[in-house]
Amino acid sequence: MLRLWHEGGFDFDGEFWNVRKPVTGFDFLGVHLKPYQTPHPPIGIAGLSAGSKTLELAGERGFLPLSISLNPAHTASHWDSVLRGAQRTGRTPDRREWRLVREVYIAETDARAREVARNGARGRCWGEYLLPFYVGSGMGAHFKSDPSQPDSMLDVDYLVDRNWLVGSPATVTEKLQQLQHDTGGFGALLVVLYDMRGEQERWEESLRMLVEEVAPKVAGPTGAASPLAAS
Repeated sequence: MLRLWHEGGFDFDGEFWNVRKPVTGFDFLGVHLKPYQTPHPPIGIAGLSAGSKTLELAGERGFLPLSISLNPAHTASHWDSVLRGAQRTGRTPDRREWRLVREVYIAETDARAREVARNGARGRCWGEYLLPFYVGSGMGAHFKSDPSQPDSMLDVDYLVDRNWLVGSPATVTEKLQQLQHDTGGFGALLVVLYDMRGEQERWEESLRMLVEEVAPKVAGPTGAASPLAAS
């Protein structure tokens, strides 16, 4: 894509894909719209596993690093990956560009937040589909705070207690502050969204509290003057 944006059409034989410049009577139109931004729109690359190789590529190319933070125990290693990649090209990555993808649900009390997160659309999606899929695919280790724990321990309650940001505004603020400390600092929080039909008002209230009551109290990686951005 970068070459298409820069050069337009070309012929290329790759390991997995081949590209051919189209031959038409309208070559003056070009083969692909060039980006409005210079040199191109921001590009983000996601990483999941500890010591992610894809996040090394983000650091190497100067792309936005996106951590799919399924397990807080793995997340700090993601920035190490970014740094390793950046060293290869002499770049200096900025922690303010680092995005963490997390499960977040906030309610007026810890008990209410846990109830909705566990029994609502989010809990059903993980309990009935995502967690069986990941564990059945041999990826249970991505969720464990202790690698020696058996896969049988992994259920929705485990995720609510250890992996997700669930609770009252005060509780989620504390969890985010701890996450900032443990990772060394990140710039933005990307909240995972589900099909919230039937739960829209509660979901919107959770997001409101995140933006208005939680995010302003969580300092970004450069200190208190740089609050966390929540998206």
